Amino acid sequence: MCTLALYFRCFDSYPIVVAANRDEHFDRPSAAPALLNGNPKIIAGKDLRAGGTWLGVNAAGLMVGILNRRINGDALPATVARSRGALCMELLQLSSAKAARRRIDTDRYRYHPFTIVFADQQNAYVAYNDEIKIITQALQPGLQVFSSAAEFDLNSAKAERAHERFASLMNPLSEISKQPREWLPALQNILSDHSLSAGSDNPGDAICVHREASGTVSASVMFLVQSESRFETFFCSGAPCQNVFNDALTLHLS
Repeated sequence: MCTLALYFRCFDSYPIVVAANRDEHFDRPSAAPALLNGNPKIIAGKDLRAGGTWLGVNAAGLMVGILNRRINGDALPATVARSRGALCMELLQLSSAKAARRRIDTDRYRYHPFTIVFADQQNAYVAYNDEIKIITQALQPGLQVFSSAAEFDLNSAKAERAHERFASLMNPLSEISKQPREWLPALQNILSDHSLSAGSDNPGDAICVHREASGTVSASVMFLVQSESRFETFFCSGAPCQNVFNDALTLHLS
């Protein structure tokens, strides 16, 4: 993914709300999110080239999303670096955000640069790797926004600009009827944003990215509905500025 916004315990009805764009090469095949049976059950998309996923939720109440982070320097050979999507899928098989943190803290694989975000109703964390280790931070309740533009930390002009846009929805969303689908137009409007930083001509600085060979290939919006103890997830195949979100996939917590 390129941009992920997490509203963590910002709304009483929805302790987790995620809005995210996935940026990828247009020729990289993937499958849309689907219900994957297992213990726990999972809703996630699938990368058909390397396996794994970029974003998902499970019936234990856990959300996990991973962003490929841009960084200077030579990439690791594919035979050396483990799939980042495999790590995302592995965490989705766990029972809580704390369990995911314990797994991250013992990881000894080498990966291309990533930022991974994972949360349940009680706890949220972000982890990212440098050349020798994975660094994990606890997240406080509030709006958290991440982008692929960050290097060895979590700050970037793109993430800060996206944070401003998503923060502007805090009060309006609180006033909307308690139906997740009614939140989609406001969130989709921001996921469709093409604006750049002052002086930038890099399309990758936009929230919705359009390049010749790569760009925003899908968008996702996810809600943890506290009153009904379920995740409700929506998926848009293609750039959200040109396409619509499908009907919700629902996953009841076990």
